[in-house]
Amino acid sequence: MGRWIWGPLRKLVEVFTGGGSAESIALGFALGMMVGLMPKGNLTAAAVSLFILATHANLAAAALSGFAFSWAGVWTDPLAHRIGSAILTKPAWQQTFARIYELPLMPWTALNNTVVLGSLVLALVLFYPVYRITWLVFYRHQAPIAEKLREYRIDKLLAGAEAVAKHRGQT
Repeated sequence: MGRWIWGPLRKLVEVFTGGGSAESIALGFALGMMVGLMPKGNLTAAAVSLFILATHANLAAAALSGFAFSWAGVWTDPLAHRIGSAILTKPAWQQTFARIYELPLMPWTALNNTVVLGSLVLALVLFYPVYRITWLVFYRHQAPIAEKLREYRIDKLLAGAEAVAKHRGQT
């Protein structure tokens, strides 16, 4: 198996054994969810990614949830399109969006795209519930799971397997 399988597994184990607080893991998970739900290739997704790096969010949790929610984002696109379309076609807001879109960096945000705007709104609505649920799960279960993983030394095994896969890929 290649690096593509060992890396995510090691990140998953690192979330539990990395010693991060439940708050930083939950923040990373929720921000990763935001990046995962949004279409990539625009300034909005890049800004949320930079926000992850600028906060004390757990990067392993953010990467893992970003990857997972990227797959889920395919199924949420129709809902995001309906949300974005409802916002962008509202007559009272069309002038405001037109003026905002004329600002220098706004065309790169892609907020005139119904799926991008709808995904951002959906992610903002889901942010707090995802944060609270993730915090609760890690607050209650992180220590026992980390102890079991350390008992079996799976984190060292996965790190070694990833190193071997990297070495084989370079030669």
